[in-house]
Amino acid sequence: MVSIGFCLDLKGEIVEYVIDPAERHSNAAVFTNRATKGRHMELVDFKKGNGLVPAIVQDAETGEVLMLGYMNEASLEKTLETKKACFFSRSRQKLWTKGETSGHIQKVREILVDCDRDTILLKVEQVGGAACHTGYRSCFYRRIEEDELRAFGERVFDPKEVYGE
Repeated sequence: MVSIGFCLDLKGEIVEYVIDPAERHSNAAVFTNRATKGRHMELVDFKKGNGLVPAIVQDAETGEVLMLGYMNEASLEKTLETKKACFFSRSRQKLWTKGETSGHIQKVREILVDCDRDTILLKVEQVGGAACHTGYRSCFYRRIEEDELRAFGERVFDPKEVYGE
């Protein structure tokens, strides 16, 4: 069965894509000539989450999940304008561009929207080697083993050196 979906290009245009199971080995979607014109805010349903949607961040090359953030309309707009991942901080109640303090920015290569239009997937190039403020490449650097969390992998940087005490 052929899969058809929609994603946003970096200009905020709605683009239709088709994935043919016979071509899955190529690891690429075929973008049709039927790109539909429209603005990105019409595709993402921010109302379901009271103005916020989860945004999964994935390495564009390896597919590794790097982090989860939240986006509102303003952070999506800024992401599209700058091509750098921007999120809405729920604790600070303001926009923040990933890497604005550490320099570990995320260059956005592709933006996908899920079937319910209430989750975003950012495929990025992670600059500086680490997405997590704790110094690990991914925020998902711990696994549950028996009754505790165990860290795996190496720290890319020391957070005290980057952020101070």
